Amino acid sequence: MYKYLKIFLLMIILVFHVACKNSEIDQINMYLAASLLNQIESNIESYDTRINIDSSGSYDLVNKVLLGAKPDLVLIANYKLKNEFFEDYEFIENYYSSKVILVHNQNHEIGLKIICENKYEIGIADPSRAPLGKLSSEILKDNKCGQGEYNTKITSNASSLINKINLKYLNYAFIYESDFHEINKKLDFKASSKEFQKALNYSFFINKGISSDNKKNILDFIKHLKD
Repeated sequence: MYKYLKIFLLMIILVFHVACKNSEIDQINMYLAASLLNQIESNIESYDTRINIDSSGSYDLVNKVLLGAKPDLVLIANYKLKNEFFEDYEFIENYYSSKVILVHNQNHEIGLKIICENKYEIGIADPSRAPLGKLSSEILKDNKCGQGEYNTKITSNASSLINKINLKYLNYAFIYESDFHEINKKLDFKASSKEFQKALNYSFFINKGISSDNKKNILDFIKHLKD
């Protein structure tokens, strides 16, 4: 009888192992830059595999990985990422590129120099949490608008910055060009004609520790997003 009990337990373990493996393949745990959330969510509504999304600023997500989180797939802004991140994640390919632009209410159309000289409030993402913030901070520094010499309104990430604009809290802000369409058209905003030569790529990174079957599933998903 002990022999049959042992076989029975082994069968349960085998079934459990197969079920867990299939469960891994049937879903993808994804970290996603906040500025891409609406775009990606609309692209996966009819996708067969379940996609579990955790969305935040790119640097926030990298820090969560460094603290021990192990999502299958990461899609974030690829700009000055910490070297430790690449110990467990491999670069696959770029999703798309976007540059940083200055937007303003057309009733308040002035250049960056005047904004800084007069200490007008300007919105930027948090440089410690989002690459958009780091790029924006570099633009301000390049234009001799050092921190403390003007009134910055700092938000956590690109998405929350757009929300601030739509709530009419800001007349000026640095945003991604790709996010310009997210501004409420009734607010009559436009982009400055000045080019700042600051752009970045959003890139896919895959967990090096996943199974080959799960990796194939993720690569198929990446192809779906890019088609």
